[in-house]
Amino acid sequence: MKFLIDLIMFFLFINIFTANTQSLIQNSCKKAAARDQKLRLDFCIKSLEGHDRSKTAQSLGELATASMKNAGTRSRSLEAKADKLLKEKNYGKDSVLGMLIKDCVMIYKDNFVSMKEAVTSVRVRDYKTATFVMSSALNATRFCETRFETRDPPRISPFTRDNDVLTQMILIPLAFTKMLK
Repeated sequence: MKFLIDLIMFFLFINIFTANTQSLIQNSCKKAAARDQKLRLDFCIKSLEGHDRSKTAQSLGELATASMKNAGTRSRSLEAKADKLLKEKNYGKDSVLGMLIKDCVMIYKDNFVSMKEAVTSVRVRDYKTATFVMSSALNATRFCETRFETRDPPRISPFTRDNDVLTQMILIPLAFTKMLK
């Protein structure tokens, strides 16, 4: 009988914990999307509810660092994707497209480092540095895309959709960090 009571209490605790986390994610995303019109509310909620790091967050600060880590992980996977594309296509040393892809590889690599720095900054409540670092990462991601568009003739970026997703993933912790100030 005691086992049954313990089991029921465990499930009640899990349900309350999950409900609190979901409301933290939904409320935080609503506030962030209201402050930044570029941030898509549905993307914010779905992306955070889809990551274990975010599901365990108990505060806006923890949610911000979890979303920074998610963006850093996404940057790392894009770096690997771009690197793989470079190796598969075997661009020559004078290839414009190869040069553009190499630029994006460096940007994604830097973004990963920037997200780690932002996590550290938020943990010590240095929101100004965290905001600056994430804004730089956001601009760099946009620059990767712009480099393809501004060539003569314009090139089609193989990363357009990925860059759009990464942009949203960086906007989320950037908005949360601005809310922490």
